[in-house]
Formats: sequence, C-alpha cells, structure tokens
Amino acid sequence: MILRFTIIFIPILLSAVAQIILKLGLGDLGIKNGLASFFLRALTSPGVILGLGLYGLGALLWLIVLSREDVSFAFPLVSFAYVIAIGLSAVILKETITVPRIIGSIFIMLGIVVIARFG
Repeated sequence: MILRFTIIFIPILLSAVAQIILKLGLGDLGIKNGLASFFLRALTSPGVILGLGLYGLGALLWLIVLSREDVSFAFPLVSFAYVIAIGLSAVILKETITVPRIIGSIFIMLGIVVIARFG
C-alpha cells in the first residue's frame, strides 16, 4: 500500500515543485517586449529549463502509474499537486495564502482521502 502511493505521489510532487521552479526561473520577465522575446528569454532561463525537465520526468514516471492503476483512481489524486504548490508557494515564494485557498485545499484533501480510502 505504501509503495503504491509512493509511486503515485512522486510524479505529483515533481509537478508541484516544477511550478515553483518555473516561477523562480521566470523571475520578473514580462511580455512588455512581445511574446517572442518573452519565450526566448524564458526558454533560456536555467530555472525554466529545470522546471520543464522536472515536468518531463514527472510525465515519464506518470506512465508507470497509468500502467498500474485505473485512471479514475489515479488522476483525481493529481489534485494534491495544487495543495503542495500552495504550501510551497507560501514557504518558498512568500506568497500570502488566503482563507479561500486554505478552505479549497481542505476540500481537495478530503476528496483525496475519500478516493484513496474507498476508491
């Protein structure tokens, strides 16, 4: 059981961490100089490259999950990435987490528990 959820959790964690690294990699890049300039600068940023790499690794690992689990069981668990990303954004990016985000995260976690326990 623990191995089962570990295999599912790793790509989910990578997805959330990738979001934070992408945000850090973008820094204060704006689109004021046009989309082409933005994408060129973004795609040459080490943080963006690392973040995309983590997404790619997560996608490859997710293939293992899909080969072993029902999509109707595994895919809803991906929503836990939202909860992780909110927590990481508060700690690493120093973002303010509002009450509605906390309440939403609680609902997500309750849904995950229902699926994991009874799904």
